[in-house]
Amino acid sequence: MTVVSLRILGLAAAMLTSTAALAQTAPPPPPDQDQDDAGGGDLIITAMKVRQGGAQDIKHFRSIADEVGMPRPESLTAEGLMGEYDLTLPTNAGCKELMCIVTEATPTSLAIRPGDRQFVGLGFASNIDEKTWKRPPLDLIAVVDKSGSMDGAPLARVRASLRQIVGQMRAGDRIGIILYGDTAAVYLAPTDIATGRDDVLAAIDRIKSEGSTYMEEGLKVGYATAFAEAETFKGNTRMMLFTDEQPNVGRTDAGSFTAMAEEASKRGIGLTTIGVGVQFDASLASKVSSARGGNLFFLASDQDVKSVFDKQLDTMVSELAYDLHLTVTPTTGWKVSGVFGVPDGVMTEGKDGAITVTVPTVFLSMNGGGIFLTMAKSDDRADLPVAAVTPGTALADVSLDYRLGKENRLVTGKATALASDRTPSVPLRQAMALVDEYVALRDATIAFHQRNDAKGAFATLTGLQSRLRGSGLPGMEKEDKLVTTMIGQAAFYAGYSGEMPKTIRHLAVIGKWEIVSADGFADLARGDRLEFTDDREMMTYRKKAGLDDADDTESYEINENAIHLVSSRLVMRYSVNGDSMTMSINDNDGRSRLSLRRIS
Repeated sequence: MTVVSLRILGLAAAMLTSTAALAQTAPPPPPDQDQDDAGGGDLIITAMKVRQGGAQDIKHFRSIADEVGMPRPESLTAEGLMGEYDLTLPTNAGCKELMCIVTEATPTSLAIRPGDRQFVGLGFASNIDEKTWKRPPLDLIAVVDKSGSMDGAPLARVRASLRQIVGQMRAGDRIGIILYGDTAAVYLAPTDIATGRDDVLAAIDRIKSEGSTYMEEGLKVGYATAFAEAETFKGNTRMMLFTDEQPNVGRTDAGSFTAMAEEASKRGIGLTTIGVGVQFDASLASKVSSARGGNLFFLASDQDVKSVFDKQLDTMVSELAYDLHLTVTPTTGWKVSGVFGVPDGVMTEGKDGAITVTVPTVFLSMNGGGIFLTMAKSDDRADLPVAAVTPGTALADVSLDYRLGKENRLVTGKATALASDRTPSVPLRQAMALVDEYVALRDATIAFHQRNDAKGAFATLTGLQSRLRGSGLPGMEKEDKLVTTMIGQAAFYAGYSGEMPKTIRHLAVIGKWEIVSADGFADLARGDRLEFTDDREMMTYRKKAGLDDADDTESYEINENAIHLVSSRLVMRYSVNGDSMTMSINDNDGRSRLSLRRIS
C-alpha cells in the first residue's frame, strides 16, 4: 500500500477558516487492532474523511424495493451504494496534507466477474483533525419544489428537513428560501439565524403545495439570490434543492440543469440535492448531482431527516477540491477491466490502456470514499498465464491533478498501485463486496425489466445473497435485507412462489377495474371504471361519458393496506382477492364503499 502526499502550501487558512491544527501525528492503533488487517503501521483515527461528490446513497432504490416492487437499474449507482459506507483506506505514515491519495491492492474474489484478477483501491485521506475542525459560516439558499407532486409526505419531509437544518445552524449563518411551482420567487429573503430563527421556522411551517414543476425557473431564481449573497457574505454560500425531480415546465433535460450547476460552481456556488418521494427521478438527479460542486442525498423516511442532517450537514456543504483527474496506466501484462465509484460519463480511455477518471468535486464527509478498479490480464495475454505477481509488483501507475479550494491552485502528484500479499483491510474487502453487489443488482434488474427474465434475476440475486452472508463483513445486514426482498419479488414473477410477497402485494391493483357497486360516492356509479397505472396515476372513466377517455386523473400513493389519493386528500382502505377489489373510506356520514371487478 502506498500513500502519496500532495504538496499544498499556504492554503489552510484560505480554505478552511477554523482548522486550527492541520498537521497531526497518527496515534497508535487500539490494542485489539489486527496489524495485518490494517495494512501494517499506525492508523489515522481522528482525521476528517474525504469522498467524491455525486450520489451519496441508494436509499431511493431501497425504498422502491420496500414499497413498490423490483427497482429499475437506472436508479442504482455504484457511488451511491458505496457512499453509505466508510471506505477510508488505512495508511502507514498518515496524511500530512489537506488531501492525499492512498492505494491498496488485493487479489479479487468476484464470482460474477471471473476474469478479474486484482482489486485496486484509490482512496482519499486528509490531515484535517475532526476534533478541531468547524465549518465556516454558511449562507444556505434553499430551493423548494412546492408542486402538486410534492403534496403530502414529500413536502412534510422537506419542512421537517428545513426545521432540522435551522435547528443546527448557529450565529453567523443565514438561510433564504425560494419556492417554485408554476413560477418561482423568493419566499424568504436570506435571514440571519442569530436574530431571525423564529421567523424562519414560522415561514417554513407556512409552505404549501400547489402548481406544476418549473424547476428551471426555481434554480435560476435560487442562483441569482446566491450570487448576490456571495458578494458580501464572509463564509460559504451554497444552494440546496429539495425536490422529487419531476420537472414538467420549461427545460426538463439533465444537460440543461447540469450546465447551470457547473457554471454556478465556477462562480463559487455548489448545489446539494435532497430527493424525496417515491416518484423521485433518481436518474435525472444523479446526473445533475455529478456536476462540479454537486452532491445528492435521498430521504426515504422521516427518520432520515434527522440522521442525514444531524450527522452530515456540516460536511455536505464543505467542498475541499475540484476537477480531480486520475489517470491510471496499467503496467505490462495488465488492463483496467472495471472502474467503480464514479458515473460512466466521467471516464475516458487513452493510449496504452490508460483510463482517466474525472472527479468534479471532493467533499469532506462522514464516510470516506474512493475509486475502485478491477484489473485483468491484458488482451495480448489471452492465451498466456496471468502476469506474475509478487509483493511490491507495480500493477498500475497513477498520475493526478486537481484544483484546491477557492484559490483554484493546481496540485499534481503521482502514485503507484502495488501488489500485496497482506490481508486486505476491512474497507478494501467491504468495497470489493459492494462492487460485487452493485454488479449483481444491476444485472438482476436489467434481466427483470429489460429482458423480462425473472428467472435470471432470481438466479443472480440468490447467488449474491449467498456471497453476502458468507463474507463475514460488518454492517452488511441491510444489504442482505435488500437482496432478500428482491429475491421474493423475482421468485413470484418467475413462478417459484405461489403467494405474492408482502412488499409487492399492492401491485395487484394495477390495471383497469369496473365498478360493480358504489355506496356513499356521489360522483361514482355502477359501470364507471377506474384504472391504476404503474406510474402512480389513477384515471376515472365514467359510463355516461362513453368510457372512451378518462374524465379525471390524479396521482396516488399506495402501500399494502391503503391508497392515498393525493389531490382529493383521501385515504382509502383496499383489499384485492383475485379479480375482485373493495375500496372503502370511513367519513363523518359513515362508511363509503366501492366493489370492483378487474377487466384488464
